[in-house]
Amino acid sequence: MLNTTDQQIDNHTDPIQEFWDWFADNSDEFFQIIQSHDQVEERLITKLGAQLNALHPSLYFLVGLEDDGKAHLYITPEGVVQHVAYAEKMVAAAPELPNWSFKALKPGTKKLEFEIRTEGLTFGKNNLQFYPIVNPNFPDKIDLMFVYDSFHPESYQEILNGTFLFLDSFLGEEVMINTVDHIEVRGPGADIEELIPLEKLPDYLNWREKEFVEKYQEITYDPTDDSYTGFEGTTQEDMPIISTINTTVLNWDHKASHPWILVIMNEYIPANESGFPDADTFDLMVSVEEKIEERLMQRPGFIFLGTETVNGIREAFFACRDFRYASEVMDEFIEAYADKLNMRMEFFKDRYWQSFEKYRQANHLED
Repeated sequence: MLNTTDQQIDNHTDPIQEFWDWFADNSDEFFQIIQSHDQVEERLITKLGAQLNALHPSLYFLVGLEDDGKAHLYITPEGVVQHVAYAEKMVAAAPELPNWSFKALKPGTKKLEFEIRTEGLTFGKNNLQFYPIVNPNFPDKIDLMFVYDSFHPESYQEILNGTFLFLDSFLGEEVMINTVDHIEVRGPGADIEELIPLEKLPDYLNWREKEFVEKYQEITYDPTDDSYTGFEGTTQEDMPIISTINTTVLNWDHKASHPWILVIMNEYIPANESGFPDADTFDLMVSVEEKIEERLMQRPGFIFLGTETVNGIREAFFACRDFRYASEVMDEFIEAYADKLNMRMEFFKDRYWQSFEKYRQANHLED
């Protein structure tokens, strides 16, 4: 395994283990607090929140009682993909405690005997139905339209948010992250051919996911003959943009097999009015990108798509079959280069790489 940097990092303590040691020491008291409902906010939520925030400020938690009488602790990134792997790593290290169960990501109820109330609106099986949004150009995308009985356009965002909260509780966080690409909301109308009750939504998603896996699980990509094209342009503010894009892979027929786009962002202080970095900073960013690529390519399922540099930020793009390993690798690099680079990462789902279509079309025009 390659070192992240030439410098050896000596970690004397394991922060995750320290968290669980602290939790185990307080677990009996926390269990009694949940059972008694006595000052839960002051005696449990505040203390646990402070400890978790010190470990990872982008993780959150839910506590409660299970049907079997055990208490549960769910660690959640609240849908932020780049923090899923850390939440799962954290729960994998959890101790076995007699009165507790631990899970990464919020599980779904898989039952419809509940409602979500938010912003003065109610969401549940009695006022929500759905139908798939079908686009023959993107047959593997799972886009869903939810029909809300009391829809009114001026409350579109509140209705969309409430629908998402309901689905998050019903289906679970992992299904919402991994399976559903996009949701929309609208009201009833005569133009709708068929509405599907929410009871059938889990089966529909299971069918679509199984179909997707069977279609793409054996697909691999050979980068041997990849070629890259340079593009130059300007922003609306007339700042120059320089991009280098893998235009060979943009014509690949199996893009959907790598639906996640990893964006590595390096912010820098521009060296001049062009907005580009000085030579040393540029060389360091390129070197780190190459090291990250080398680490990722130790496993199948990653394709380097290219880079874009403009006005104080350089971005590198990878298409990924899954985001977990890439998240772990990026966490290492971000920590290792924290004193040299202002680097962060994001993931977004783009099954057909539509965000790169402008480069594919521009390259065809040049041809």
